[in-house]
Amino acid sequence: MKSIYFLLPLAAALLAAPGCTTMVDSDDDVPLATRAEVDYLRGELRSLRDRQSASESELGRFQGEMMSAQAGQSAFASAAQVQSLQTQLEDLQRQIRAFDAARVQDKKEIYDDISKKIATILKTSAPAQASRPSRPRSGSQTGIEHVVQPGESLSKIAAAYGVRMSVLVEENGLSSPDNIRVGQKLFIPD
Repeated sequence: MKSIYFLLPLAAALLAAPGCTTMVDSDDDVPLATRAEVDYLRGELRSLRDRQSASESELGRFQGEMMSAQAGQSAFASAAQVQSLQTQLEDLQRQIRAFDAARVQDKKEIYDDISKKIATILKTSAPAQASRPSRPRSGSQTGIEHVVQPGESLSKIAAAYGVRMSVLVEENGLSSPDNIRVGQKLFIPD
């Protein structure tokens, strides 16, 4: 149960840390949707902190009631009073167990939700992925592999690597320069 307390500040630090935005030159370059998602996640974290605080207050109240019930027993209580107090104590213990189980489930759901949203943000804000392993092509030709990202065109890719579009079309066996898709791997000759 305490492991979630360790994960929440970590998630908050990941969202708030300046290191999370080093992939982008400035906030002006961050897509508006990504900033909105980060703001949403920050709001979720604030909400989680508020819920956690309320949960801890409620748990303190339950524990106070339990201590009051135990302290209220006199040394010479009747059997009916003892039975009544025992029933109240069992009810409080049942409520505490139910409350703890609900907190564990809430934490798991929130953690899973935040994890999914962070993964989505990282996927959408990651720069174009280019791997640099040399790969022989048609004999002795080497180059790199480029993974097509959203919003990229073959002309933008060719310009970025200083290669003619016709070379990319030929090397990758494309039927048309307009016929590329997100996630497709393209060979860029040296």
